[in-house]
Amino acid sequence: MYTEEERTSFNVRKLVTIAAGAIGLLIILIVQPFTYENIDAGNVGIKINLYGSDRGVDNITLVTGRVWYNTWTTKVVEFPTYEQTVDYEAFTVTAKDNAIFTIDPKLNFAINESLVPTIYKKYRKPLPELQNTFIRNQVFDAYRLVANGFASDSLMSNREAFEKQVEQRLADALGKDGFVQPKLTSGINPPESMARMIEEKNASIQARLKAENEAKQAIAEGQVLKAKADAEATALLVKAKAEAEANRLKQQSLTPLLVEMERIRKWDGKYPTTVAGNSGVLLGIK
Repeated sequence: MYTEEERTSFNVRKLVTIAAGAIGLLIILIVQPFTYENIDAGNVGIKINLYGSDRGVDNITLVTGRVWYNTWTTKVVEFPTYEQTVDYEAFTVTAKDNAIFTIDPKLNFAINESLVPTIYKKYRKPLPELQNTFIRNQVFDAYRLVANGFASDSLMSNREAFEKQVEQRLADALGKDGFVQPKLTSGINPPESMARMIEEKNASIQARLKAENEAKQAIAEGQVLKAKADAEATALLVKAKAEAEANRLKQQSLTPLLVEMERIRKWDGKYPTTVAGNSGVLLGIK
């Protein structure tokens, strides 16, 4: 039989053992290296070895979903593969004739999912950092090189061709690394002197177009009035011809008999009287 003191000592040791085990388990749970990463839709994750001779990016592109890994030996970096939009700060480029233009570019691009490991192997940077370093430099270089092949007047009158050339140069520079479908909005602003010339030219064109429109309107209104006058004159002529023709027909129908009948119709029933004057001439008296 155990004494009361022995039972108490045994219970204490048991409680200490349980507490130590719980604390040890808690420590293990806290410091254990396994965790997971949720790779959202529209993204891919790349697994990176931190130790060993094969340190670097595994030749595996992790699909969307939950990915378990050992944080002591590996890490997972998430890359978006959906279309990215970057609004860069404005900068200047020089045309062939040394005119200075301001470019305020906005870039849209996507990432080739299969080349994400290659991108990270080469640059060792997440996408936001790449956008503000490598990609930014490629955008600026493409604008500068293409602008140097255009005269200032040609650049302004062929902006679409200018942007297409910049996009093509950028696609060639970025495409081999996995950045695809670059689309640019340039926001080209000419030098101040050229901007004034363009405004004056546009104002002149607008004034000329306004004058031409007013002249065309006046001509159109004159044609309407002329057409109206012609129509009225034609109507009067037709009416006059009709009346003349009616009078002619009426005159042709006045035979001597009709004249006599008209005279009888107007007779008041009195016969004329005659009075002989001193000269022997008979005077007719009603």
